[in-house]
Amino acid sequence: MKLPKHKKNAPVRVAPPSMEAQSNSEQSLKEWLEREETVADLHFAKQAEEYIDRPYRTIKNCTFSGSTFAECQLKACQLSDVRFENCDLSNISFAESSLYRVEFVSCKLVGTNLGETTLNHVSISHCNGMYINLSMSKMNQVSFRSCDFRNGSFNDAKLASVELPDCLLIEADFSHTSLRGIDLRTSRINGIILTLADLRGATVSSLQAMDLLPLLGVVIED
Repeated sequence: MKLPKHKKNAPVRVAPPSMEAQSNSEQSLKEWLEREETVADLHFAKQAEEYIDRPYRTIKNCTFSGSTFAECQLKACQLSDVRFENCDLSNISFAESSLYRVEFVSCKLVGTNLGETTLNHVSISHCNGMYINLSMSKMNQVSFRSCDFRNGSFNDAKLASVELPDCLLIEADFSHTSLRGIDLRTSRINGIILTLADLRGATVSSLQAMDLLPLLGVVIED
């Protein structure tokens, strides 16, 4: 049954990073993390970061632009008021980390591991996130916009105030993740992996509904 208008979820309102004055860093993030528990107030431009393995660190009020990350592990870290733009974060691990007011803009996130993370006020836009891992994550006020998440893992996640406009979700795994209140009409969901219970309460187009008929239990709205 279609929900009455007054019961529909409120729009997602993601707070952007609160940026303060930043100094241009001539040193790499790895060099900072090797001697500091907290890295703050820095701008990293076109840095080539390699072999970082520093868990339980804090990064705040930092911008990364045009940087690449290879063989990097930032497990259980705290990121707040951070912006990544035009960066390659493929296969980096942020597993079990906490992200608050973080933006990823036009980044490469192929195979990026965000499993078991907590995301609050996070924006990921115009990114290549094929094979991204967000399984068992908790998301609140999160916007995924115009991203390629083919074959991504979103299974067993908790979504509250999340949007996915204009995304490629082809063969993405949403099993055991409730999509109630999420509008999928502008995204491609061919081969999406989920159950009837996962899909119940989502909004899809009539064309998408034809592909999802075996599952039923969806809101059809054009």
